[in-house]
Amino acid sequence: MRGTADVAVVGAGVIGSAIAYELSARGAGVVLLESDAIGSGASAHATGSLNMLGAEFSPGPSFDLGLLGYRMFADLAPRLREQTGIDLLYQRRPQLRLALDQEEEALIREAMAWQREHLPLRWIDGGEVRRIEPRLSPQVRGAAYEPESAQLDSYRLNLALAQGAEQQGCEVLLRRVTGLRLDRGRVTHVRHAGGDVACGAVVLALGAWSADSADWIGFRPPVAPMKGERLLLRYGGEPLAALITSPKRGHMISRLDNLLSVGSTGGRDYDQRDLFLGAQFDRTPTSAAKLELLQRAVDVLPDLESAEVVQQLAGSRPLSVDQTPIIGPVPGLQGAFLATGHGTKGVHLAPVTARIVADYVLNGASDAMPGLEAFLPARFIANESLDFQAASHRVEE
Repeated sequence: MRGTADVAVVGAGVIGSAIAYELSARGAGVVLLESDAIGSGASAHATGSLNMLGAEFSPGPSFDLGLLGYRMFADLAPRLREQTGIDLLYQRRPQLRLALDQEEEALIREAMAWQREHLPLRWIDGGEVRRIEPRLSPQVRGAAYEPESAQLDSYRLNLALAQGAEQQGCEVLLRRVTGLRLDRGRVTHVRHAGGDVACGAVVLALGAWSADSADWIGFRPPVAPMKGERLLLRYGGEPLAALITSPKRGHMISRLDNLLSVGSTGGRDYDQRDLFLGAQFDRTPTSAAKLELLQRAVDVLPDLESAEVVQQLAGSRPLSVDQTPIIGPVPGLQGAFLATGHGTKGVHLAPVTARIVADYVLNGASDAMPGLEAFLPARFIANESLDFQAASHRVEE
């Protein structure tokens, strides 16, 4: 067991594993610490949708971050498969963002007004939608059509990142972190259940458990565990011709393992009261969510009445209070960095977050893209708002 490292990364979800992978690829000595198992949090139940059209990305740095993250997968996915042998079930296909009523159409068209400046989008009517995918409901009024979107298996991605990091010299240590040791305002060690790791820097990628670090860093990351549920269905028909999303009805994706993913529940849904009851509660699937998701799926694709539920997944997504990731140095504490609050977009933003964090850790700054100050933890120092319900309203996946 390594007792020293250049960087200790705490949390082996997709964000922490991506950071360990990036840092180790750049030659840093890394220890990746995890209290449970690799990918045991949000990454284990995430959709793996790499989707630019939802409400999660807003104009400006948020959208720029998403676009950069999306583009990085074209290189990362095949590289990880070659390096580790793990098939990520990565697919690039057209996307339809469907409107089944007037309200959805207004939401989609409003977003398209600025999204089309960055993406090759066009509005198509219901007839053209059904020419692309004839099984869709006659209630579909139209859709935003994007020639390419992408999706992969989030758990496989997480495992591949952690395994790739190990191959590059990173040590994975399954220990519960209990705190930090400091010397004159600088991190010197990470404390865990079995001892200490001396390090020059620590990256806290704790996801839905980010609040646990408040006593360690003198700053409470405003991140809450937001519950989400989705279903995997076995459906006898041919794979859908496009990756499908809808503002009110979520996603419908034919995966490369021949299962159909539908979901998920989130901030816009019937379950508002149950969104923020805590990470342990969030792991419990509910019959109400199952019925809701099945009804939504049948509304979009009536043929799914005959589909079989193979698995119901439930868990927490780490939602920041302003629905924007928290990436960068911890205010007032040298050598400490945060990477959390990605909500439903942790998989999508993992590679770009890793690049930015590695830049900060190794170089003191990042030139990955303009506007990175929008993601810095320091933005919360004077902001005491903790209205996570308001933040959840922009969640679609």
